[in-house]
Amino acid sequence: MKKRSLFPMIAAGLACAFMFAASAQAATVIVTDDSGGGTSQVVGNAAGATVVTTDIDTTEINGVLLTIKSSFAMFQVNVSGGQTVFSGTGTKTIGNGGVGDEAVMSFTINDGIVHGSHFNLDGVITKLTENTLVVGGISFDFSKMVGGTISIGNDKPGANFTDIVNHPGAKATNVGFGFSQIAVPEPTSMALLGIGMTGFLAFRRLFKRTSVA
Repeated sequence: MKKRSLFPMIAAGLACAFMFAASAQAATVIVTDDSGGGTSQVVGNAAGATVVTTDIDTTEINGVLLTIKSSFAMFQVNVSGGQTVFSGTGTKTIGNGGVGDEAVMSFTINDGIVHGSHFNLDGVITKLTENTLVVGGISFDFSKMVGGTISIGNDKPGANFTDIVNHPGAKATNVGFGFSQIAVPEPTSMALLGIGMTGFLAFRRLFKRTSVA
C-alpha cells in the first residue's frame, strides 16, 4: 500500500514542476514566423548590388498582428545569365535599434530571380547576434529562426533591376519591399516528448508489477 501511494505524489510533483516552468516562460514568446514590409533603396556597384531598407515594420509575429520597427540591409547580390541570383548576404534587425532592445539576424541568399521590376530572393538565416527584444513587457525569442528560411521581395513599377544589379552607380529608390521568414523545424522537441511518454509508460508498468508483487 505504501508503494501504491508514491505514484500520486510523484505525479503531483511532476505536474507542479511543469506548471511552474510554464508560468516562468509565459512572458517569453518563441517566434516561429514573422513578416512585414516597407520601402528600400537599391544601389548597383562593381561588386553586385547593395539593398538598404529604411522605414520597415515587422507587422506580424506568429500570426498575431503588431507593429515593431525593423531595418534591413543586404549586400553582394550577384547575378548569373542576367537574371538568376546565385549569392548574397545580409542582416535584419528587429526592434528600436537600441542596446538591449533588438534582435539581429544574419542570412545568406541561395536562390532568387532579378527580372524587370521584380527582385525576389530566398535564403537561410545563419546567425543571431542579438536577441533581447522586449515589447510591452513581452520578450520575443528569435533563437529558433537560426537555420530557418527568409524570403525577400522588391518591386518598383517602371524600374528594371537587371539594369541596376552589377552596374556601378545605378540605383532605384522608394522601392516597394516585403519579407517573410519562418523558424527551422525542431524535431528534438517531439523526440523529447516521445522519450518522456515512453519513460512514463515504463514507470507505470513497473509500478503495476511492484504492486502485484
